[in-house]
Amino acid sequence: MRNQKQIDGQRQMDFASKFNFVREAGTSGEEKAAQLIREELEGFGADCQEEPFIFETFRMKEARFVVTEPYEKEYTVTGYGRCGSTPLEGIEAPFLYIENGDDISLTYAKDKIVMVNAPVKKEMYEKLAAAGAAGFVSISGTPVDEGEDLIPRAYRLPVLAETPLQGVSIHYQDAVEIVTKGASRAKLVVSQENTERTSRNIIARIEGTDKAEEILTLTAHFDSVPEGPGAYDNMAGCAIIMELCRYFKENRPRRTIEFIWFGAEEKGLLGSRNYVNVHQEELAHHQFNMNVDLAGQLVGGTVIGVTGAEAICQMLTYMAHEIGIGMTTRNSIWGSDSNTFAWKGIPAMTLNRDGFGMHTRHDTMDLLSPWSLARSATLLGHIAESLANIEIMPFPKKMPEEFMKQLDEYFEG
Repeated sequence: MRNQKQIDGQRQMDFASKFNFVREAGTSGEEKAAQLIREELEGFGADCQEEPFIFETFRMKEARFVVTEPYEKEYTVTGYGRCGSTPLEGIEAPFLYIENGDDISLTYAKDKIVMVNAPVKKEMYEKLAAAGAAGFVSISGTPVDEGEDLIPRAYRLPVLAETPLQGVSIHYQDAVEIVTKGASRAKLVVSQENTERTSRNIIARIEGTDKAEEILTLTAHFDSVPEGPGAYDNMAGCAIIMELCRYFKENRPRRTIEFIWFGAEEKGLLGSRNYVNVHQEELAHHQFNMNVDLAGQLVGGTVIGVTGAEAICQMLTYMAHEIGIGMTTRNSIWGSDSNTFAWKGIPAMTLNRDGFGMHTRHDTMDLLSPWSLARSATLLGHIAESLANIEIMPFPKKMPEEFMKQLDEYFEG
């Protein structure tokens, strides 16, 4: 970067510290966060706009799991979202622990409430349904959890055409007791309803000088999961692109740069998906997306996941050498908002730093470091500034065919 001294890690910490609260998409917490982002942008004279959007979600009304034989005990559970509801009285059926849901165990799953080790996703859900299971229980947590960490993780299914069986999540320690005591029959109750909520994206645009028709994007999501305040995931990323927005406001680039804070990423990349729909006509002008998701921890390694031509990885490695900041690249699709741009044929990357506490109550400001924030902002800023001012974009705007197949499956599945 031409003016590295303008990057301030403590300023990023001060900004991120304003968001030490849960910001689940569609809640007052997320709305409050959007307002704070707008105020920060307006504070240094950056024009911004808010783009609200409505998304469908669910409201869990009741989730219960009771072992009825050979002993009787109700356990604390959380219901799986988007899997429908049981009859009001629930489902009572034989109970079976089928471990990883292997093909042998699945042959005994018919008409039973089954317990599996890992969170149930689309593929496992379809296997359980095909096996004729009556319902399911999945296991979360660890043997050493205490206090609040004993509350089972909340999960949701993707949007599916049919949801013939319902499920809940239970904590590891309770699962151990259930297996040890030989539970053979259980009752499952899940009641939920579909609802709509409003999220929003915040967008600030810095027009380029002589190549303004070409657009680069710097993005991060500002919502969190309901379990914690999401400092590492992802207010750190929001602070990094805020710092770079401030930088480019003072160091205007040749190409246009848009800075986008996405809402509802944790609900399925909904903010970025809404953005590409609303801005569909100008996507042909987009050259590269630079996303940040998981950042700011002191100890860890920096990885840039690139969804695009392999030449981009080589280019980024060269740029990191130029500025003397260590990192590695990975040429793959990435489970973040960069995927949405790549799905629309726009090469994309996500800057990601190793760390602890993602999607837990432990993801607080105590995990973040001014040094790490400044370092990542300097690296990303150097990449952005180089690409924003170079005469010709140095890589093809073409998505490898194998990535397009994976992205189609990712979004359509």
